[in-house]
Parts: sequence; C-alpha cells; structure tokens
Amino acid sequence: MSEEITALAYHAPKEQEGLIIVKVEEENYVWGQDFGLQRNSQSQEVFRLRFRQFSYSDSSGPREAMSQLKELCSRWLKPEAHSKEQILELLVLEQFLAILPEELQAWVREQGPDNGEEAVTLLEELEKELNESRQQVRSSSEVSKSPSAVFGEPMQE
Repeated sequence: MSEEITALAYHAPKEQEGLIIVKVEEENYVWGQDFGLQRNSQSQEVFRLRFRQFSYSDSSGPREAMSQLKELCSRWLKPEAHSKEQILELLVLEQFLAILPEELQAWVREQGPDNGEEAVTLLEELEKELNESRQQVRSSSEVSKSPSAVFGEPMQE
C-alpha cells in the first residue's frame, strides 16, 4: 500500500477566512468502509478525465496551469509504470473511443477494455450480435407475413 499522499490542487486553492483549502487526493487508493485505503481501479480514468477537463481558469497563471497539466497527465499515463508502447496504446484507445457515437462510447467504456484491440473486438462482437438479432427479426416477420403461415395454405404465384 502506497503511503505517498500528495496534494493535488485540481482547482486553484481557495482562500476562505484566511484558510487555504487544498483538495488532497491519493492516486491508487480510496477510503473504504473500514477507513483503510483500498486499491481504486478507476483512478486512472479519474485522472484522464481531470486532465481532459482541466481549464486554464482553474489555475492562477500559465506556469501553474502547465504544472498541473503535467501532474494530471503523469498520474493518468503513469510513465514510471508504463512503457512508451503502453502509453501510446492508451492515447490511441482514448481517441478511438472519442470518435465513437456516444452510445457505443459509453458501452465500450463500461466494458473496460485495456487496449484498442480489446475495444475493437468488443464492438465487432456487438455488431455480430446485432446483425444476428436483425436477421431473426426479419425471418420471424417474413414468416408472419406469409399467407401460408397465417392460413396454413401454400402460396400461389
């Protein structure tokens, strides 16, 4: 369990009655019911979102903005733990998901693919299932429209 808890000023610290309020985050752990730290598998997604949604107005100036972006990016991509190839894979996966229609994007994100190949496979399997369902619907609607199916009589041509 990592003991390193760092202060991450996602939003610029706000002064309130002489106090400085800083949001404190822990990269890989969250407080559980037993008040101990537990591994958070979604932390990478949280930092990705914070990196992507960060705004210049969230900082007090250009240097702080750049510093915060670097920190968020580092926490998202974890260059100390991932190879260049893995980081590229994460970036390509993110862009692939971004170009999908919203419904598909949400569905794929729920499935939690680790790389682009997994995302493509998930979508191909979904497409195959949908095509099979459509064929079954067409087959059943053709059968129900057929006079022989309704009346038990052979069709005349």
